Amino acid sequence: RKRGSKVSSDRFFSAKLLLFGEHILLKGATAFAVPTPRFRGYWTKEKGPDEAVGKLQFKKSIDQLTADLPIDLPRAKEEQLEGWYFASNIPQGYGLGSSGAFCAGLLHRYGTKTYLTDTELKIDLALLESSFHGKSSGIDPLTSYLNSPLLIKEQAVERLPATTAFPKGGTVFLLDTQQPRTTDLLVNWFLAKCIEPVFEYKLEQQLLPVHEQMIASWLKGDKATFMNRLAFVSDWQWHFLPPMLPSGKSIQVLWQAALAGQHTRLKICGAGGGGYVLGFTVEKEWVLEQVNQLQIPILFPFETC
Repeated sequence: RKRGSKVSSDRFFSAKLLLFGEHILLKGATAFAVPTPRFRGYWTKEKGPDEAVGKLQFKKSIDQLTADLPIDLPRAKEEQLEGWYFASNIPQGYGLGSSGAFCAGLLHRYGTKTYLTDTELKIDLALLESSFHGKSSGIDPLTSYLNSPLLIKEQAVERLPATTAFPKGGTVFLLDTQQPRTTDLLVNWFLAKCIEPVFEYKLEQQLLPVHEQMIASWLKGDKATFMNRLAFVSDWQWHFLPPMLPSGKSIQVLWQAALAGQHTRLKICGAGGGGYVLGFTVEKEWVLEQVNQLQIPILFPFETC
């Protein structure tokens, strides 16, 4: 980068959408994440609508970073004083990895190590993000850093071909709960629940096996099996993860209506508890009719902005 330039030539860092995994990846479940480039962040000194937030975020992060992290803190502090910040249109508290993209940007710009494997990179990104909000798996920042769909299984990372295709046709959508949430509180709640024997049994013996089958059917393009497994996951989340479900009545009504049918399913997006709710459907018109009646904002994240 040339000194004095106002926009970094490094690159953009896309938001991430964790299609499958959520909190259970902390318990060894397979996770599948995809970059969502309609939301992204980048380093700049230009004035913009998110300038104040970006500058405050950068300043606070420097105060929280420790010497054991592979970050060139002196350079980061210098550039922070020069007016650099991470400009981003990624909604905060919405499950799209706003902090992950920021951490990816930090490590890419100020990192001091060379990584031989994606797994090694994921470890340091997890440590970096954990310094900001509780325990991190590293998947959010890794997806943004690599800008590639990722399959994470037993701590190993596999890059997949760029695709967001629903098996044999269909649509992925996001419902806006209009309720931001705090990730670390929900992560802590989940980890505390996992200590309870009954919850742990239901998680490991019921949810995790079906979750693995669901991802396998998605990757194979087996729509029927995928929707059946997703129905179980959606119903399990409804019954056993209440703090992670939206509190708004409209989305709860739609969640139950989807479970009663065969063509649409909702599930937690990211930490849950607010932000976006993730949906899958093979009947897009039905979804549009429902959200119009219930007045729920909807977004199709992979269509043209």
